[in-house]
Amino acid sequence: MEKRPFGKTGVELPILSLGCQRLVDEEGCSQDQAVAILEEALKRGVCYFDTAPAYSEGESERRVGLVAAKRRTDMWIATKVNETTRDGARRQLEASLGRLQTDHVEEVRLHNVFNFDRLDAMTGKDGALQALIEARDEGMVRFISISGHANPQVLVEAIRRFPFDTALCAVSALDHFIYSFAEEFLPFALQKCMGIVGMKVLGCKALATDWQRALRYSMGLPVTTVIPGCSTIEQLDGNIDVAESFVPMTSVERLAFFRDILPMVTPQNMYWKSKDSGRKDWIERKEPFGLTRTGCQ
Repeated sequence: MEKRPFGKTGVELPILSLGCQRLVDEEGCSQDQAVAILEEALKRGVCYFDTAPAYSEGESERRVGLVAAKRRTDMWIATKVNETTRDGARRQLEASLGRLQTDHVEEVRLHNVFNFDRLDAMTGKDGALQALIEARDEGMVRFISISGHANPQVLVEAIRRFPFDTALCAVSALDHFIYSFAEEFLPFALQKCMGIVGMKVLGCKALATDWQRALRYSMGLPVTTVIPGCSTIEQLDGNIDVAESFVPMTSVERLAFFRDILPMVTPQNMYWKSKDSGRKDWIERKEPFGLTRTGCQ
């Protein structure tokens, strides 16, 4: 696979990585299957693994940890904190390290910074960012990151406030049409030489029937790597096959793809853009806008 520099971290990453949200029982992926997927990913050159304590109440992290216990030096692990306070984020990070069976992670992110109030809380006095800075100083974390699904201008303001090393943002072809991180955030992030990880590549499965073009579109953006999720080895191998033969879309191909998917740019298919998408009561709904949130990569 093609490799690209990951900002100022000093490493290069393959253009395809693995989002680990779907390596859980509720996605029909058993523990044995999850371990097999992780091992197959490593065998085929994937080294970057994105997880979070919020994914099935830590089940994703525990399964990554089963492989990390044996293959830690081969894995770049990124996890997240969604608590807004310093103390809450510290506790969350310590619990994550336990589940991951490691004493450090390469990256930890402020998770889903969906509006300015959340940004203020996380970056303000005694906010979660303070915990991450302290964890970095103690060697628990190498790099500090931030993620955003909804409003690119929130992340633009975030990187004005603090020199985040990396960012995770939504870059599906659907995202191009509303609150586009590709158009509104990436130019500013690249000026600061940040490493960029692309998520929502398949639009939370909305683009699953056209997954090859969806992957090619996102890989063609100025990002370091993308993290589609999978719950079977067949899905993983298909994604890697596309990455290994990756050729950027021509302008004609890109326009044709946009034309085909434009009718899909609806609230039902893009619920992560909702202004309420980060609220606790919204997150706990099982079927927002008539869709499930599981497997959202």
